[in-house]
Amino acid sequence: MYYLPIASNEHHLRCNALFRRHSSGSTMDRSWYRPIQHVEGTRRKFKSVSLEEESLRSMNWLNLEPKHIINDNVYGSVKVPSPIDKIIDTAEFQRLRNLKQTGLVYRVYPNCEHSRFVHSLGTFSLAYTLVDKLRHNQPSLNITPADHTCVAVAALLHDVGHGPFSHLFDGEFAKRCGSSFKHEDMSIRIIRSIMSKDDIRESFKDILGQGKDYDDNVQFITELISSKPFEFKNIESFESLSNQQKRDAVKEEWVSAVSGRGPEKSFLYDIVSNSDNGHDVDKMDYLLRDSKASGVAITFSDQSLSRLLDHVRVVTDPISGLKRIGYSEKCQKEVQSIGDSRQELHSKVYQHKAVRFIEALMVDALIKAGPLLEYKGSNNDLFPLSRVTEDVEAYIKTSDFVEQEILNSSSPDRRMIEAQQSLQKIQRREIGCKVGSFEMSPKNATQSGGIENNEMGATEVSKKVEERMRQILKAIDEIEGLGGKLANVNFTVMHSVLGRGLDEKTHPIERQLFYRGKPKDSDGQPMEGFYVDEDYVVNNCPRMATKWEIFVMGDRCLKDEDNADLVKYISKALRDAGEAEKFLTPRKRSPPQEESPDPNCFVPAKRRLFPTK
Repeated sequence: MYYLPIASNEHHLRCNALFRRHSSGSTMDRSWYRPIQHVEGTRRKFKSVSLEEESLRSMNWLNLEPKHIINDNVYGSVKVPSPIDKIIDTAEFQRLRNLKQTGLVYRVYPNCEHSRFVHSLGTFSLAYTLVDKLRHNQPSLNITPADHTCVAVAALLHDVGHGPFSHLFDGEFAKRCGSSFKHEDMSIRIIRSIMSKDDIRESFKDILGQGKDYDDNVQFITELISSKPFEFKNIESFESLSNQQKRDAVKEEWVSAVSGRGPEKSFLYDIVSNSDNGHDVDKMDYLLRDSKASGVAITFSDQSLSRLLDHVRVVTDPISGLKRIGYSEKCQKEVQSIGDSRQELHSKVYQHKAVRFIEALMVDALIKAGPLLEYKGSNNDLFPLSRVTEDVEAYIKTSDFVEQEILNSSSPDRRMIEAQQSLQKIQRREIGCKVGSFEMSPKNATQSGGIENNEMGATEVSKKVEERMRQILKAIDEIEGLGGKLANVNFTVMHSVLGRGLDEKTHPIERQLFYRGKPKDSDGQPMEGFYVDEDYVVNNCPRMATKWEIFVMGDRCLKDEDNADLVKYISKALRDAGEAEKFLTPRKRSPPQEESPDPNCFVPAKRRLFPTK
């Protein structure tokens, strides 16, 4: 039995005297002490972090203690239990060490050299902690060891399908190759390859089961990073259904969308890759990690994350009736900051003008050298870089080292030489300079017809603006008699899509569920959640959640003082081209000043409010 002092401050001296008497052999006066039967339980209740040891014990991990404790510059440390370490030690996961998290951003922000490896570990840590908190705070959710493990594994492996320079490979490079490849598809293929290994099956059999049970859990892991089970609730006709019709529709839609878990575990699909509102652990980790590495401050912070984890609960969606991840009403600003911070980093870091220009040079190099770079796949077949996505074994041999492969190549082929020249421009920083830009709403482009609100649409806008600019500059050149200086100037029009994760009108917070009051789980049922109302959106969120930036990159010589006039012409031509294509609202011109003011009026014409009769 333990005794804790209940004496007030004024009795401290007396207590000390009692302890001294007791230590010298005297009988201690226990009237000042109250017996506490469950001190260990009380201490455990007030631990500041998740209950790793208790969680590991109930999850049937093979080892109660973490197998690895990895230092992390964002969370301090990441605890990796067994058998998760078995996945980390596979060649497929270790490959992520050779893929930079932010692609070519390090060419502009030198400290952004962290890898997909550390981001994946951080995402795993957040997912593990979040599920652990839900399991302790809401026992009625019946989160099983298999549920917890599947979410943790999905978080760990969600980016395992990325190619060289991350989003550059399944973005501009894939488009130039005429491919619709997405890294999520490759992640699923690699996950299945990893989880089918005999040693992995053996390590996870006590948690994920064997045979069909194991296969069903692997299917669940892939669904956590790729499925979109909540899209049906955004259909306008859904809200008009009766409650019973909604329940029937949810069951029918759910079965057609996913098979890993039933609707009673729908909240698990919100954690790793949330396609409904984007508030997932993947985004939370890369926002904090990339902001810290680049030195660019954002509104989402360590404190924001800590506050969200303290107030996360599973609530009932009032529209679909499904169980979803929700946060306390007082965390609305922290949730809003997730989408806002995404746009901040895209504007200042991921799509920095110099980064975009460097990416264009890199894509040129990969396209030219790609046919000459071959990787051995299954059955010893060779796959060029443009077709490497067809074979998993060949794909995992690619990494950011492809740049050095090109630079170190001794091939006399003209394509390889031209690719090397593009990469040498990056090394010498011959990347041009920005000479003009404007921001526009995607709505202006989509209304003109034939242009979609996506990356392809923004590319189409850039092409139209560049064509119109060249016409304008050629006309100015002839009028001003510049002898072809403007008509022959070398420039390119580029674009950046700066969004908060959803479409151009919807702020992510509009799709996030919240709860009011203190959370409770006494009746075994989640609280009913609610969405922010229209007044909150109008008063706190921008009218357009996504914007496009169109900008002109020209030769660095345009920054010379001798070319200042050319820069002015180009910048003005960019604006005029945007207005001519109706992508921009024409600027309001000041009314012309009267040349012959009324001699009887002593107020200057430009300040006159009422005309003289």
